[in-house]
Order: sequence, then structure tokens, then C-alpha cells
Amino acid sequence: MFIETLERKRVEKERQHKVCRSRGGESCAFDGAMIVLQPIADAVHLVHGPISCAANSFEGRGTLSERGSFHKRGFTTDLRELDLIVGSEQRLLKVIEEIVRETNPQAVFVYSTCVTGLLGEDLERICSDAQRKIGVDIIPVNAPGFIGPKNLGNRIAGEVLLDYVIGKEEPPFRTDRDINIIGEYNIAGDQYLIEPLLEEAGFRILSRITGNATFREIKWAHRAKLNVIVCSRALVNIGIEMEKKYGIPYVEVSFFGKTEIAQALRKIAGIIDRDGALAERVERLILREEEKLKRDLRKFENLLGKRAVLYTGGVKSWSMISALKDIGIDVVGVGTKKSTYEDEEKIKELVSEDCLLFEDTTPANILKIMKEKSAEILVAGGRNLYLGVKEGIPFVDVNQERHRPYAGYRGLLNLAEDISKAIEFYSKDRVNRGPLSIKIRKGFIDPLKNSPFVGAAMALQGIDGTVPLLHTAQGCNFLGKVLLIKHFREPIVMNTTKLFTEEVVMGGEEKLRSNVLNFKKKGAQLVAVITGALSQMKGEEIEAVIAPLREETFKALHIPVPDYEGSIEYGYAKAVDLVLSLIPERGQRKRKGQINIIVGGHLTPADFSELREIFELFGLKPLILPDLSHLDGSRGFSGITKGGITLSEIEEMASSEFTVVIGRSLKSAGEMLKEKFGIEYRVFDSLMGVSSNDELFEFLSLLAGREISEKIKRQRRILIDAMRDSQFYLARKKAAVATEPDLAFGLSELLNEAGIDLELVVLPIGGENLDRIQAMEVIIGSLSDLEGDFELILSNSHAEDRAKKLGAALLEIGFPVYKSLGYPNKVTIGYRGSLNLINEMANLIMKREVH
Repeated sequence: MFIETLERKRVEKERQHKVCRSRGGESCAFDGAMIVLQPIADAVHLVHGPISCAANSFEGRGTLSERGSFHKRGFTTDLRELDLIVGSEQRLLKVIEEIVRETNPQAVFVYSTCVTGLLGEDLERICSDAQRKIGVDIIPVNAPGFIGPKNLGNRIAGEVLLDYVIGKEEPPFRTDRDINIIGEYNIAGDQYLIEPLLEEAGFRILSRITGNATFREIKWAHRAKLNVIVCSRALVNIGIEMEKKYGIPYVEVSFFGKTEIAQALRKIAGIIDRDGALAERVERLILREEEKLKRDLRKFENLLGKRAVLYTGGVKSWSMISALKDIGIDVVGVGTKKSTYEDEEKIKELVSEDCLLFEDTTPANILKIMKEKSAEILVAGGRNLYLGVKEGIPFVDVNQERHRPYAGYRGLLNLAEDISKAIEFYSKDRVNRGPLSIKIRKGFIDPLKNSPFVGAAMALQGIDGTVPLLHTAQGCNFLGKVLLIKHFREPIVMNTTKLFTEEVVMGGEEKLRSNVLNFKKKGAQLVAVITGALSQMKGEEIEAVIAPLREETFKALHIPVPDYEGSIEYGYAKAVDLVLSLIPERGQRKRKGQINIIVGGHLTPADFSELREIFELFGLKPLILPDLSHLDGSRGFSGITKGGITLSEIEEMASSEFTVVIGRSLKSAGEMLKEKFGIEYRVFDSLMGVSSNDELFEFLSLLAGREISEKIKRQRRILIDAMRDSQFYLARKKAAVATEPDLAFGLSELLNEAGIDLELVVLPIGGENLDRIQAMEVIIGSLSDLEGDFELILSNSHAEDRAKKLGAALLEIGFPVYKSLGYPNKVTIGYRGSLNLINEMANLIMKREVH
């Protein structure tokens, strides 16, 4: 009875406050706070912690703004191990001062993370001291990931605005029709389609909280006549508190679909329009827009009667149903994992009795429901994109990662058009530069660095039968996994123990043990426990937990990669070294022609396949570790890695004749195999350009005792011919590279051979033999250090805005690449890959000069 009473009270509380019922599967409190506050684009959003949270969420949200550009930039304190030992307060103060000096923001929001939350810093006092010293609003956001899910972070962000921003300034003028829009983040420009409707209806938007907002306008939000809440699940607390404190009523609305738009306009007018002057104006607007919409929707009559499964959250969990019905689509299944109880009641009112409401939103169950319900389209968030791609299911992304607006009347047409296109697609079978200058800068703004645990998880994708298990708060896994999915456009196997406050305080060893056993039962041959800064600081004995679980047919491995050490290359190399340590030390007979290839993550999946083909052309048997070739689109969906090198093949590496290492960061792997098994090795820093590949092919010819084939010689001739063809466009052009060190080595050689002047190389971390990079200057820093007169920049997708600012063409390369298609399938090494890069650079320069 006592338990039943507690459960009843919990449900009542969740109903009252519109709280999501799920603690898992939707990121963490830190992410939720950033989603709410980052659209304030004239304020800096500083992530206080090691690199992970900032790097993994960099440009991860589809919000747009005309009021500033800080929402597209990344700011981090990038804490190191020493900061965690002696305290990070001074580093935080110094970073705030430097960022304010360099960027002149209206305010600085400082976000605590799991690591700084565990340190127990007095963030409020630190921000208060900084504000007094600098004279700019410095606002603390205490929402470390381990305290709860994204929904909680949304609420905390709302409380931050109530405590530090709203009510702090008076508006220049006021009217009787002033409203605030709350909970609309201008994803993909939704707000650009909503605001003109509201203004034409006669309403004046006083403050936007927070899409397309300025920091200052939120200060005077307390003078509005009405709060219009678009996503009640996220920010209803603002409406409730402002009604108590300022007497401002609030109304909950949606702008997805014509039915909801009409209801929203009428609701707002019903409260604002005290003399009835606006009612007729609103009705004329609705009539005009609905008649136009009716005409425009005729071209999408092919959608009438189509069946859809929907999985999203918040207001969209029911308002999107209304929008789909307006198009003529029947919703036959709705995922409710991220819905409140009130959302669920609204859903039931809108769907037919045979519509299935389901909480199990795993890809396997969604696929099962799609088949059972004969659904023709999946409408969900970006994390389910790969499910649609792999299974040939038409898919439309309606969550925050999308890049097309679906709100308002025009947005409904966009939604219809995208669904129609998706269904139609699947209906078809369809030189010497002198002394090198090396400088070390602070990497606080627009970080180039990525988390080492992302590197470790990436490497493990290339080992068959493996489960990477992050022992940390759930946001790390969520954000890191989304980042890897965006880059590879593939399902990524990556799981987490989801540490919450109770485990952080009391210890998460038992939770770790149960997770490992669970994956063991599911057939995993290797569970690799990846620990970051949170676990390292807690001092948990990971090995003591997993050692008793090992058996002859099951391996459990601990990969410690705290965020304050190294970057993505470091984590990748650490994972490779520890996987090699699994090989038993026993006598092995050498197998003639068998060669180990240790390959860096700076290569594309297509490059791994190219390597295998090259070695096999010489009659050699390559054992590639890791083997990421299956991330080229051929792997399929699975909860445990499929494809790549097997554990038994890894053990066979002890009997190989030689080891070839691709990438300087992996040199330690070659050294380990030599020390344990007496296998000689050679490191190739680069496989780009003519000279490096000449060395590789001559070496393989010597190793195999075979002549270089005519096929390879022909590829070399084609590359040299392309370099000659492109000289008119590339010679003497100025370029900059901003990537991880291994890739920078290769690109510098290729650019030099193409006659391009490599003025600057920016690296996230230092490394060995940097003086071998063929550039004028090397900076250890971040994307903000890309300064100069360049025609071409070679870097990841985050550098797009930087390239535009500098007027340079951008060749997307490195990690992450997600703003162009086909990168996993692009060969970038060997003669063929070098040819691809030469042609791509020449084409970019040609287009730049023509246009």
C-alpha cells in the first residue's frame, strides 16, 4: 500500500508539472539547458568542463537567429587534469575575461557539467565575482548531466531566466497587445513563419523566449499582457511563475498544422482582444491562409490515406498528429516515451481507436510496429534516420536537428513536400618553405578538439561482436553517439550505464556490473567499458568489477580516457592499444604473407577497403585493426557491432610477419606488437600525394617480393596528370588546414605537391614530429585561430561559418563531416584517393572564382 501511494503521488506530480516520464533515452540536463538558452544568439554560452560536452554538442541544434551568431559557435574552458586537482576557478575566470574581451557579448551563460558539478564549485559566487569585475552579465547554469534528463535541464534553464534575466529592465515602449512567445527555439526557422502571422493578426511580440531572441528583450518580458507557451513540457514553469509574480496569464498553443494554427490565433485573440477589434481580423487571416493552403496541397494528394508512425516529444507528440491529419495522413502508431500524461490524453483525442501508443521506442520495436501497421512513413527524430535508411522506410525528421521549418501554413506545405519526396524516392528501386613556426594558443572558442571517448568508441566500431559501454552520465553517450551518427551516417553501437545523482554519490559499480552482464547475455564477445573524467574523479575500481566477469569466450576491457587528456586521436589510439593487450603471450608460428595493419580514425571507411585491396594486390593477407570499412553503408542495424576484425583474428595478429602502422598517433601499437611478439613494424605518417604512396608501394613490393602491378602504375599516371591539369587553379593558392595531427601530416604533403601554399595548420593538440608538417605556421588551438587571407580551408563541418567569414572555399574533411553527403564512401588515400582530393579542391576553387 505504501509503495502504491508513493507511485500515485509521483504520477500526480508529473501530471501537474508536465514532466516527461522517462529518465533515459533523451539526453541529459546539460543538453536540455543548452537547448533553451543557446538560441539567445547575442550571448556567449560557455561550457565549463573538459572538452566532451562542448565538442559533442557543437552545432548540434538546428536553431536559427538573425540577432547574433554565438549560437553557432562553441565556447569551453577545456579543463585539464591539473585544473581538476588544484581547482578550476581561476581558469574559468580567465576564460570569461578573454572571451568577453575578444567577442564583446551581451552576456555570458556559464554551464556546469558533470565534472565541474562533482567538483562542487560555487558557480553562483564565481559568476557574481566575474560580473562585478567585467561589467557584463555572467549567469550560472547549474545543470550537470547526471542530475536528470533533458526535460529537467529545460526547466532549470527557465528558472535561470526567471532568476537572472526577466524583470531586469523596462521595455522602450508598451502596447495592450504585447505577447511573449515561450518555448519556441526557431528550429530550422519555424519562428520566421510564425511571427508574420501573429503580427498580421495584430499582436506585438514583446519578448521571444528564446528563439531568435536578444538577451535584452528577455529582460523586459515581465511587461507582456500574455505569455504564449509553445512547448509546455519544456518551459511551463516560466508561465506559472510569471503569472504568480507579474499577473501575466498564459496560454498553451501549437503552430504545427492548420487546425492548431487557427486554434492558437483564436486563443490569443480571446485573451488579448478585450474590445473585440481583433476577432474579425484573425478570422480573415485564417480564411485567406486556409484557402491558399487548400489549393497548394492539391499537388500532394498522393498522401491522402497514407499511414504514418510518429515518435517525437513535447508539444509535437500531439500537434504533429494534427498536422499530419491536415495533410491527409493517418497516424497508426505514436511513441509516448517522451510525452507527458497530458500529452498522451491529447494524443488519444486525435487518433483512431486502433492507433497504437507505445513506450518501447527501440529501433527494433519501431520497425515491428511499422510492419504490423503497414505504415508507409516514419516521422521521428534524427536518431531514427538510420533505421529508415537501412530498412528502406520513407523518413522525415521533425526534431531539433532538422534544417527545414514545419511550423505555420508554409511549414505545413514543407512537411507535405518532404513526406511526398520521401515516399516517391522509396517507391523506385531505386617544396621547401623555410623554418616552421609553431605556436600554442588557448582553445576556448570554437574548439577543434573532440572528446577522447568518442575516439575510443569509434575505434571499437571496427571490432566484430563488441559493445562500447560508457560508464558516465547519459548525456555523454547521447551526444557522442549523435555526433558519430552524423559523421558516418550509420547506426553506431554505443551504450551507457546512465549514471544519475544516486550513483555518482553512492557508487555505480553495481550498475556497471549489471550492464556488462546484460550485454554478455545478448551475445557480445567484448564489452569495452569506457570511463571519462566523471568516473576517473570518483575513483571507481572498474577492473575489480569487470575482471570476475571474463571468460574464455567473453572479454571485458577497461578503457580509461578522461576528457582532460588528449583528443579524439588519443582515445582512438588508447582503445587500439588496450585491445591489443588482450592477445595472450604464447608462442606463435609466423604465417607467411600475413601482415598487420594498424589504421587511424582519420581515414574514411572507404579508405579501409582501399587499404585491403592494395595489400591483397601484392598477394598479402591483411589483418586490419580496427576495420571501419563496414561503416560505409553496408553494415546494417544491430545492438552489437557487426563486421570488422574478429577477436580470433586479433589473436592471430601475434603470428604475422610484419606490422604497418598508418598514422603517427598509433606508433605505440606497433611498438607493443614488436615487444610482445618480435614483429617488426613501420609507421607511415601519410598516404596522400605521390611521394608517400611511392614509398608505400615500393615497400610492399619489397615485402611481398612482387613487382608493382600495372593497375597501380596506371593510377599513379592518372594522379600526376590530374595534378598537371589542376595547376592552373591550385598553384600558388593560399590554404589553411584545421584537423587532427595525423590527417594534417597527409594533407600538408598533398597540398605541397599540388603547388598550394599551406600558410597555416591548426591542430587541437600537439604531437611528435610537428616540424615535418609542410606549412608556414602551426598553431595548437581552435577553429577561431583560423585567421588569414586564404582561398581554401580544409577542415571539418564546424569550419563552415569560419570559411564564409574569411571568404574561403571549404573542403570538408576530418571529424566530424556532416554538411555534405558521401564522405564515408570517399577514398582519400593512395593514388586514387589523392586524385579525388585534387579534383575536389580544384573544383571548389573554380566555383569560388566563377561565382
